Amino acid sequence: MPLRSTYGFPGPGIENRGKLRSGSRLALILRILYILYSLEVGFFLIFFPWLEIWENNYVLYCFPDLRPFVINPFLKGAVLGLGIVNLLIGIQEIAHFRKSPRDYFSR
Repeated sequence: MPLRSTYGFPGPGIENRGKLRSGSRLALILRILYILYSLEVGFFLIFFPWLEIWENNYVLYCFPDLRPFVINPFLKGAVLGLGIVNLLIGIQEIAHFRKSPRDYFSR
């Protein structure tokens, strides 16, 4: 039986040369999408609370009692902290990108 390396890339066996399992291809695509999602949400949450649309939007127009809570710098800092956490998750996923999915779930 030939050895398999990460993401279903074939090992040194001749009969599996150049073949990629479809399940591992899907796992690779899903991991890439998860990394991109984490980075995108992280950047969004870091910058969005400091934009003008954060304080002037339709929800605050309909519910003006929420305005003091939403413009509170502590809430903005908490949202920024969540953005930093998402960025760190994306960076960690990039660092562990070459692990096989089996190793990934056994952490």
